[in-house]
Amino acid sequence: MKENTKTLTFIVAAVLVVLVAVIVRPRPPRPAEEAEVRGKELFKDFQPLEAASLEIFDFDEEQATVRPFKVAQTPGKDGTTRWSIPSHDNYPADAQDQLADAAASMMGLTILDKVSDSPGEHATYGVLEPDPNRLKAGATGVGTKVILQDKEGKELVAMIIGKEAPDGNNLRYVRRVGEDPVYIVEVKTDKLSTKFEDWIEEDLLKLSTWDIREVRVLDYSFDEMTGQPNIRGQFALKYNDAGEPKWELIEDRVIKEQKWADRNLGEDQELDTAKLDAMRNAFDDLEIVDVSPKPEGLSAELRDTGTFRTNQEAVLSLANRGFYLVPVSNQQYELLSSEGEVRVVTKDGVQYTLRFGNVAAGTGGGRVVGEKAKEEAEDGDLNRFLFVMAEFNPEMIEKPELEPMPGEEPKKAEGEEKTDAEPAAENEKAEDPAAETEKTEDESADAAEAKEETGADADAQKDDQAERERIERDNKRKLDEYEKKVEEGKKKVKELNDRFADWYYVISDDVYKKIHLNRDEIIKKKETKDENQANDAAGGAAADPVQSFQNLKEAGPAGDNP
Repeated sequence: MKENTKTLTFIVAAVLVVLVAVIVRPRPPRPAEEAEVRGKELFKDFQPLEAASLEIFDFDEEQATVRPFKVAQTPGKDGTTRWSIPSHDNYPADAQDQLADAAASMMGLTILDKVSDSPGEHATYGVLEPDPNRLKAGATGVGTKVILQDKEGKELVAMIIGKEAPDGNNLRYVRRVGEDPVYIVEVKTDKLSTKFEDWIEEDLLKLSTWDIREVRVLDYSFDEMTGQPNIRGQFALKYNDAGEPKWELIEDRVIKEQKWADRNLGEDQELDTAKLDAMRNAFDDLEIVDVSPKPEGLSAELRDTGTFRTNQEAVLSLANRGFYLVPVSNQQYELLSSEGEVRVVTKDGVQYTLRFGNVAAGTGGGRVVGEKAKEEAEDGDLNRFLFVMAEFNPEMIEKPELEPMPGEEPKKAEGEEKTDAEPAAENEKAEDPAAETEKTEDESADAAEAKEETGADADAQKDDQAERERIERDNKRKLDEYEKKVEEGKKKVKELNDRFADWYYVISDDVYKKIHLNRDEIIKKKETKDENQANDAAGGAAADPVQSFQNLKEAGPAGDNP
C-alpha cells in the first residue's frame, strides 16, 4: 500500500511540474497576437529631423569585444555646434547628410511579422544585445545595436538588428532594446556604417593632381638611440601636365665625403612614370583610416605660429608616434620622422610636408605602435602615423610681366636759335620785291603748317595719354591678380593648418607605399626598341646630418639648392 502511495505521489508531482512548465514556458505568438502587431510602426513617434546623434555597437566574435561608433552634434570652441565623432576623440565629421540618410532609413519601420517572445531564442535570430559584460569569447547570435537620440539625449530609436530573414530583400529580425519580442522588419543597413572614413571629409589635402608642380623626397630614417638621421639621399621631380616628358628629375643628391654630391641617371636608366603617376594620384586620393589628437599646447602653437613647443608632453607625444624634435641651433628645432618625408608643391603656392612616423595597429585606446604593432597586425591591417603641415611658397606663383610706359618724345625748345645763313637769306629776300611776295606766301604756308602741327601734336598727346592709361590699367590688373593669388594661397595654408594642427593622422600601409617612394623605385632600366615593341604588342652618413636637414629646409623649393 505504501508503495502505491509513493507511486501516486510521484505521478502527481510529475504532473504538477509539467503543468508549471506548460504555464511558464515561452509560447509562440498566437495568430491573434501576430495579427495585432502586423502593420504597426516599430517607432511610431520617430521624426528623423530630431536626430542629433547616432550610436552603433558592433560585436567582434573572435575578440569578444564590442566596437562602438558614435557621431553627434557637439559644442565647438566658438560656442557653435558641429558634427564630430566622439568615438574618435571628437574628430570633425562630415555627417549632416550621412546622418540624415541613416535617420531616414529608420523612419516608418513596419512590423511585418512577430516570430518570438522568448529571450532564449534571441541568439537564434541574431538579436542578442552586444553587451561586453554579458558576452564571452566565441559568443554567437549577437546583433548590432543602433541608438538615435535627439539633442537632449532622449532616445528616438533603440533597436538591435539581427540576421536576415529567409525571404531576404532587406528583411531582418529585429527587437527593441529592453524588450523580448522579435519581429521581421524591412530595414536598410547600408547607411549604418561604422567605418571612420565614411563619416569624415574624404579629401585630406584638398589638392588636385593637376595642381601638383613639384615633389621633393627626403629619404632618411631616424635612429632614436643616437638621435641622428640616417640620410639615404634626396631627389626632386618637376611635373608639367602640358609638357613632354611630363616628369623631370631636377635634383638628385646623395651625401659623399660628408657633403652633398649630385647624382645622375645612367645612360640605360629612365624615370618610372607609371609609379610616379600612381604617387601623384595617391596625393589626390589620400585617405585616412584613423586619427589621434595632439597635445593642446602643441596644437595651439602649430596653428598660430607653425612652430613646435618643447615641453615634455609634446616631446613624448611626438616620439611615441615616430616624430622627433631635434635642436639645430639656439631655440631652433627641426622635426624629423622615423621614415623620412615628402614635400608636395602646388601651382597655387601651397607646400605640403608629409612626415611618416611609426607603424600602428588597432584604433583609439587599443592602438599599439612600433614593433609590437607589426607583431599584432593581421595581414593588410598595418597602418602608419602621418604628420602633415602646410606652408606658403610664393615662388610658385608666377610674377606678372608689367608693360613699360612709352618713352617721352623729345620736345623742341621754344625760341630755338637760328643759323647764320638764315638771316642772310632773309635779307636778300627782303631787298627783292618778288622775294618779299614769296616771303608772305611762305609765312602763310608756315602758319597753316604750324596750325596743322599743333593739332597733330594735340592728337598725339591725347593718344599717348590714352596709351599710358591703358598700360596703367593693365599693369594694375596684373598686380591685383597676382596679389589675389598670393592672398588666396596664404588663406588656404591657414585653413589647412587649422585642420592639421590638432591631429596625427593614420594612413594604411598601402597608401604609405604609394606616396613614400625611394630613388630605386622611381627609376627603371630603359626599354630597348624590341622591348617597346613587345610592350606595345602586349598592351654614407653626414658629419652633421641634422644641420644638413636644416639646410634643406632653408633651401626652399626644388631647384633652389646650389
